Amino acid sequence: MTRNYQYNFSKIDDSMFDDSQRVLKAKKTISVLEDFLADTKNLTLLDIGCSSGIMTYEYAKKFKKIIAVDIDEQAVNYAKTNKSKRNIDYKVIPIEELDLEENSIDVITCSHIYEHVPSAENLMVNIYKFLKPGGVCYFAAGNRYKIIEGHYKLPFLSFFPKKIANIYIRIFTKYDEYYESHLSLRNLKKLVRQFYVHDYTLKIIKDPEKFYANDQINGGTISYYYLNILGKLLYFMIPTYIWILEKPKRKISEKWKLWYLLLI
Repeated sequence: MTRNYQYNFSKIDDSMFDDSQRVLKAKKTISVLEDFLADTKNLTLLDIGCSSGIMTYEYAKKFKKIIAVDIDEQAVNYAKTNKSKRNIDYKVIPIEELDLEENSIDVITCSHIYEHVPSAENLMVNIYKFLKPGGVCYFAAGNRYKIIEGHYKLPFLSFFPKKIANIYIRIFTKYDEYYESHLSLRNLKKLVRQFYVHDYTLKIIKDPEKFYANDQINGGTISYYYLNILGKLLYFMIPTYIWILEKPKRKISEKWKLWYLLLI
């Protein structure tokens, strides 16, 4: 059965309009991109899932041009009214319908988006298509096997098959369906197999101050030591992975993809 788009997500999650939370999230993203790229001021960025535009507005301070897309019309209208900047072009459109030249974008941000779209595979096809050879995508991906599901704050929700998850949702929340579809680490690796993967997950855990992650990981706290141990011993249980996906300048052969999947 084909999934429909998850329209009007901002009505489900009003944190999309939380300035302080979204600005901090943008700083995290920018810190990773600047660590990897160094200079971003002459680059074009495609922001997939821009929602209210709060993060997009922060990106616009660092990049030459921003194309920001979302299917949430209410959120994008808010962005156009409250988070407008001369170098931002907001669009209400699915990524599959976006009219952009192939190999035209320097940087893409795709932060906790893959679980909200009808096809994560199609999402990655379009990211690959729009990126220039050597271009990069900031990819923040929730793990299916995390103890507390991030959207509904229910333990083990994403572990369950959809039918059971839907019953769980109906019992403990006001919603009727668990739409999101998270992947395990193994399947996330398969999803991004056409890219070179630069893993920032453990770097952020080791140095949360540098990457503006102190709100979630404070040095010396239980959560800090827990995540460091988890990262070393049980990486497949990390709640969220932060990867820089680099589009190869030459197409990766199928043989190399297989070896690369084993290595990352």
